[in-house]
Amino acid sequence: MTQIDDKLPTIYGRWTLYVALAGLVFVLLAMLDSAPYENLEQDFATDGAMRSGSLILPTNSETPRAVMIFVHGDGAMGRSAFGYYYPLWQRLAKQGIASYSWDKAGVGGSGGNWLNQNMQSRADEIHNAIAMLRQQEQLKNVPIGLFGFSQAAWVMPKALKDSTQISFAVFVSTPVNWLKQSEFLTQVRLQKEGILGDAKQQQMQHAQNISKLIAQGESHRAYLDFLQQTEPDVVESAMSPERYHFVQQNILADSKQDLSDIKQPIFVAFGNHDSNVNVPYNVQQYERIFASNASQLQLNVYQNANHTLLKNSEFGHLSPSLWWLIKMSLWEEDGFSEQFVDDVMLWLNTQLTQLATQKNSH
Repeated sequence: MTQIDDKLPTIYGRWTLYVALAGLVFVLLAMLDSAPYENLEQDFATDGAMRSGSLILPTNSETPRAVMIFVHGDGAMGRSAFGYYYPLWQRLAKQGIASYSWDKAGVGGSGGNWLNQNMQSRADEIHNAIAMLRQQEQLKNVPIGLFGFSQAAWVMPKALKDSTQISFAVFVSTPVNWLKQSEFLTQVRLQKEGILGDAKQQQMQHAQNISKLIAQGESHRAYLDFLQQTEPDVVESAMSPERYHFVQQNILADSKQDLSDIKQPIFVAFGNHDSNVNVPYNVQQYERIFASNASQLQLNVYQNANHTLLKNSEFGHLSPSLWWLIKMSLWEEDGFSEQFVDDVMLWLNTQLTQLATQKNSH
């Protein structure tokens, strides 16, 4: 092979990347140009720092019918969740519903550090966002709802039970108990690695011992020492001190009591291909909690849906990346499991109709 031939794979690889980037820019510009909403920078103060966010206002009405506050899952999440929220914002805007989302603490334009937060401080963050939204002339009197994902499971119930300002909420892939979810994640990982029998039991016990150590308040140094003694080959991939502190603040999170205390109606959605959450267990928990008031809960399990409620057949093998964003941009709302978005919109319309009827009767 000549020297020129040696360079060809690199050249082709670069051109593929350039074409992909150009395509992504074109798609995103087309989406923004055709979006049925106005995207306004809107910040608020909370916990001694500013949060930088986007207020998504529908262009088809001067006063939105409602505003949905988006509540992130785990990780360093920006306001659009890597573009995942765009199709939802578009559909909500078409229904005359505004959206609001912000960069997590320490991400994008927001101050602070999300790893210093616990679930209560994240709920307080929602209350402060609501206070800001109520200062906007077009949002002073409209219903407010929450639209939360995964780790929002332990945030939204706290916000709901402490506020008369929130009228309803949508829960997506939201487990009830932190430790139970952690145990399930370990089981899924071991299954993928083909670890069975006694070896699996030993690994499960080891994970439980780590959780116990964290929950008991042991230091990060003690955690590293434990790993060094029991599984030295994983020390390099151990949690950072900051992540360890975050987990330690939240490891005992359980939403059952908070869910029992809320009065607002909720829509709960799970995917049948969720590898992050034990769906049968959590469905059972939600149904038990709301057994005495079944009309307060709508719970659906969607087919061909992963943890994000995207089609598992199309997105299950992808993690957030350039290619994921390109595909998400092209598929838009069709990337979600069949009926999921339609069901959410129908449910929201029902809630808004009922609220309007109640308001007119007084």
